[in-house]
Amino acid sequence: MPKKIKLILSIISFLIVVSFLSFSKTISVAVIEGLVVCKNILIPSMFVFLIISEFFYKTNALDYILKPFSFLCEKLFRVDRKIGPVLFFSLICGYPAGANLIKELIEDKKINIKTANRLLYFCINAGPSFLIGGVSIPITNDISLGIVLLIAQTITFFIVGILSSIGEPIEKINIIKKEKNKITKAMVSSMKNSIKNMAIICGFSVFFSAIVNFFFNLNFLNINSHFYLKPLFAGFLEVTNGIMQCNQINNINTFLIIVLITSFGGICVHFQIMSILSKYKISFKNFYIWRILYCIIKITIATLIFTKFAVPVSYFFQKIPKYNILIHKPIISISLVILSILLLCCEKKITIIKKKLFKKNLEKIK
Repeated sequence: MPKKIKLILSIISFLIVVSFLSFSKTISVAVIEGLVVCKNILIPSMFVFLIISEFFYKTNALDYILKPFSFLCEKLFRVDRKIGPVLFFSLICGYPAGANLIKELIEDKKINIKTANRLLYFCINAGPSFLIGGVSIPITNDISLGIVLLIAQTITFFIVGILSSIGEPIEKINIIKKEKNKITKAMVSSMKNSIKNMAIICGFSVFFSAIVNFFFNLNFLNINSHFYLKPLFAGFLEVTNGIMQCNQINNINTFLIIVLITSFGGICVHFQIMSILSKYKISFKNFYIWRILYCIIKITIATLIFTKFAVPVSYFFQKIPKYNILIHKPIISISLVILSILLLCCEKKITIIKKKLFKKNLEKIK
C-alpha cells in the first residue's frame, strides 16, 4: 500500500476515534439500544433457524420431504437436486443463513466457486419470522405487510434464480456416506456454529447501530430533517435501524422504503456475508449487480400485490404504533449466555479427554 494512502487512512482513523470519544455518551446509549434490539428481535427471529438449517443440512433429515422442491430447483436453477434443501433453508432462515450454507457446500466440495457465486445472487433473503415479527407487526400492528413481503420475496427468489442460471451446466454431486452418530455430532456442531454466527450478527448489528445514531446526532447533511432520507440511510447501513425509522412516515412511501431496505439487506448484512465467505474467491462485484436487480424485481412485485388488495395501502399506516423495545428479565438472557458458554467448554473438555485417552491407549499398546 502506498505511503500516501496509509497516511490518509491513519488521519481518517484518528478523526473517527476522536469523534467517537467526543460523542461517547451517544455511542453508549446506541450500543445499549442495539443490544436490546438483538435480544428482542434478531436473536428470537434468527437463532433457532440458524441451528435447524445447519442441523438439517448436516443430517439430510428433510431431503425426502423436500424432494418436490429439490426437483423444481434442479430444473429451474440448474443445480443438483441434493442442493434443494439448502436453497429452501436460505429462503426461510434469514440473511446470513444462506451464506453459511453456501460455505458448508464449498467446504464439503459439493459445489465449485462459480456455482457458489451464482447461488449467492438469490440465496440472501430476509426470514419470514423477521418480516412478520420484526417488520410488519411493530410498524402496522398487522401481519398483512409481512405476508406481502414474503410472497414478493419468494417470487423474486425464483425469478433471480432462473435468470442467473440460464445456460449454466448442472454440477452433479457425489453421494457422501453417512458417519455413525452423525445426528449427535451434527447437533453439537450446529449449536456451536450458530452461537458463533449469532454473535457475529449481533456484533455487526450493535456496531452499525452506533454508527447510525452517531450520524443522526451529528445531523450529517441535515439528515434529520429529511423523513425519507433518514430511514433509507439507516437501512442502507443496517436493516433493523432503517425499519425502526420508518414509523415516522405514514403513507405509501413507507411501504416502498421497507421493501427496498429488506431487499438490499444493508451493509451490515453484507459484511456478515463477506466474513463467512472470506476464505473463498467470491465476486462481490457481481453480487451487487444482481442485488440491484433483485431489489427492482421485488419492489415491482410487492407493489403489484399491494395494489390488488381490496383494502387500500394507506389503511396499514393510519395508526402506526411506536416501535417498542420490550425489556424482559435480564436473568433469562444471562442464563442463556452462560449455558452457551458451558456448551462450548464441554465440547472442548470432551476433545481434551479423548486426546488423553488416545495417548493412554497408545502407551498400553507399546
